[in-house]
Amino acid sequence: MKKKVLVGMISLSLVFALFPHRLSLAETDSEIKKQQEEIKERNDEIQELEKKQKETEEKEKDTLANIRELNSKLNTYDVQIYQLQKEVGTGEKQIEEIEREMKGRKKQLENRIREIYLKGDLYYFELLADSSSVSNFLDRYNLVKKLIRHDKRVMENYKQTKNELDEAQKKLWDDLTTLEQKKDHAQTIYKNLQVELKKIEKTSTQLVTDKQELEEVNEKQKEEVEALIAKATKEAREREIEQETKGQAPVDVYKGGKFTWPVAGASLTSPFGNRYHPIAKKYKMHTGIDIGAASGTPMKAVAPGEVIEARPSNGYGYIIVIYHGDGLSSFYAHMYAQTVKVKVGQKVKQGEVIAAVGSNGYSTGPHLHFEVHKDGKKVDPMPYFE
Repeated sequence: MKKKVLVGMISLSLVFALFPHRLSLAETDSEIKKQQEEIKERNDEIQELEKKQKETEEKEKDTLANIRELNSKLNTYDVQIYQLQKEVGTGEKQIEEIEREMKGRKKQLENRIREIYLKGDLYYFELLADSSSVSNFLDRYNLVKKLIRHDKRVMENYKQTKNELDEAQKKLWDDLTTLEQKKDHAQTIYKNLQVELKKIEKTSTQLVTDKQELEEVNEKQKEEVEALIAKATKEAREREIEQETKGQAPVDVYKGGKFTWPVAGASLTSPFGNRYHPIAKKYKMHTGIDIGAASGTPMKAVAPGEVIEARPSNGYGYIIVIYHGDGLSSFYAHMYAQTVKVKVGQKVKQGEVIAAVGSNGYSTGPHLHFEVHKDGKKVDPMPYFE
């Protein structure tokens, strides 16, 4: 009996000894499953984030492609508008010349009509009737024929000049109508472009630093713009020298002192000098400075002077060049034509608003590309601001 009791007690002891161990194993399995589920959830979250990131990148690519397309269209319209403005200017001069010519012909015609009126309707008949001989009659007859031909020619010339004026005015009106239409189209594209730029600003505030290429125009296009600036500056300098020779002091020119910072409150994002080009994998010369600012931020003339270029260009978008005297000029790039407030030949004061910051041309974000040219050479602009 005692043996049976002993065996029973040992069996119960073993059961109680093993039971906690089985509980511990069950708890461990549950914890492992919980951790596995948490890991799976984190993996799902990571995959979802990666998916969203890819979607955002695709949207950015689409937006940037749309911006490039809109920029291209806008630049095409800017060039067409620029050419039409030149044609309108030529047309206006042509009309002025025709009007002057017509005024002279009209006066000549009025004088002949007045002369005939004063002498009476029988003037030519009386002139022939007073002939003293047959020979004198023939001479007078030939004279009368010449006078009649002359009067007829005066009348025809007047009519022809009037027709030329009518045609010139019609062409000018057509050009102005087309110009306004193109300006409206360009304005619509510009507004759409601003919407796309806002999308970029919302989806990625680090767009400029995240993208590899900030702003690089190819060498040929840069040479074209540089040649344009050099030519305009040379012509302005020649006019300045001619004025000085005649004793006429040029007005509104830079006489030294500190330049006004072109975009108030904006910071320098890229200095003058060699910089690493992420695409070409080498250092390239940056011929100006970049100033980052929101699209539409007012842009000011750094010093007084004369606008010698205001036009669309390849790569740099719409550009402005201001001549400050003594071979010194400043160059502003990447604006949109719709924000430009100056024209060629206009005198500007230091600090006067001339346009707004844009992202026109080869640019992945709104900024001002600014250069200083001295005697045909590009120089570091920063000393002029110190």
